[in-house]
Amino acid sequence: MAVLVDQEGRPPFLPNAYATLRYRDVGFALTTIEKVLRAVGMAYLWAASREINLDVVLCSESFLSIEQCEDLAFFLRLDRGAQDRLVKASLEAKESKVVRLEQVRSRGAHLPESTLLSAVEGGYRIRTVANFLQFNHERIASKASQRPRKDLTKARENAIAALRAQEPRAAPSDEGDAPEGLSEELMTAIEAAFEPGSETNPFQDDFHQYRNHLMYRIFTETAIRRSELRYIKVEDINHATRRVKVRVSKTIARTLAISEQTADDFHEFVMQHWAKIPVKARKHGYLFTTSSGEHLSLGAINLSFRELRRKNKLSESIAPHALRRTWNDRLSRKIDSLPPEKRMRPEEEKQLRSRLNGWSKKSKMEERYSRRHIRKKADEIAESLANDLTPKEEKPR
Repeated sequence: MAVLVDQEGRPPFLPNAYATLRYRDVGFALTTIEKVLRAVGMAYLWAASREINLDVVLCSESFLSIEQCEDLAFFLRLDRGAQDRLVKASLEAKESKVVRLEQVRSRGAHLPESTLLSAVEGGYRIRTVANFLQFNHERIASKASQRPRKDLTKARENAIAALRAQEPRAAPSDEGDAPEGLSEELMTAIEAAFEPGSETNPFQDDFHQYRNHLMYRIFTETAIRRSELRYIKVEDINHATRRVKVRVSKTIARTLAISEQTADDFHEFVMQHWAKIPVKARKHGYLFTTSSGEHLSLGAINLSFRELRRKNKLSESIAPHALRRTWNDRLSRKIDSLPPEKRMRPEEEKQLRSRLNGWSKKSKMEERYSRRHIRKKADEIAESLANDLTPKEEKPR
């Protein structure tokens, strides 16, 4: 469970109640809750720099003013280093209270442009904090012992609207397409480096070589997430049916297919390496552990890829999630290669991809992958047409 604490280690009530009611209790992933609380925590950091008791203000009818919300939006768009500098400057200043909006904007003019975050990240923070303010606005209205004053209610709504209006528009990148996966040439190099006994394998002992190779194979064959893979238990892989059960998921639990070779690799790793860990150390049942039996962390999974990149001087783009994107590219090519009579309808393809990736029904990721695949096919057709219209001239020898 993620909890926001202040500089003295005490958990403020309002943000943690908000995260619990709106996120944790309805099944959002821990990483999502952490991201929400970080954004809300920045609002508290801003309030401290302006000598505002945010807990008191959010429970009062006066709430925040439009000018304060616009100042907050500017603060949220800064990277953490710039935020810290503003907080430090406000504490050192003789008078840190904001009087006019022009003062807020003039402060921003003295900051280098590089301190601003991307429009996507800045927009996320602003939306998150606006939702938090909306949550507390609704609490005030519902707790009013008498009919709330319309002017105060309207003032709160206008302040929240002013904050939302500051959300920057993110310029679309490749029409909002999903990121590209890794090339097949690079995948071949990675496969060779993860192979046990390979000269390019960065790990020395057999346990780590066979464990990492099995992780890599499951990543490439199932599009599984890191946070899902580390919670696989030995009992979750069925060697006979060649299926792996994803019990703990960011979104949807599901069962995924693996190849016969990967099923055999799993059996060999368990019998030759995992089973030799002392019973007491592996009683938790998790498949991926350290050589001493400790449950493998996300950082350790990242380390295996980082060491592989370092040993082989490979691209920084090689990471577990890049394999997930590569799997989706391969799925698109597989579907395209099917004969016409075996191809599925677009809606069926969407459902298939969403299920295998573990995306929620509200996710837009399937549309992003489809758009990118259509764009790539359109580029190939356009290039072929251009070559047909203007054939390459043969140069005389």
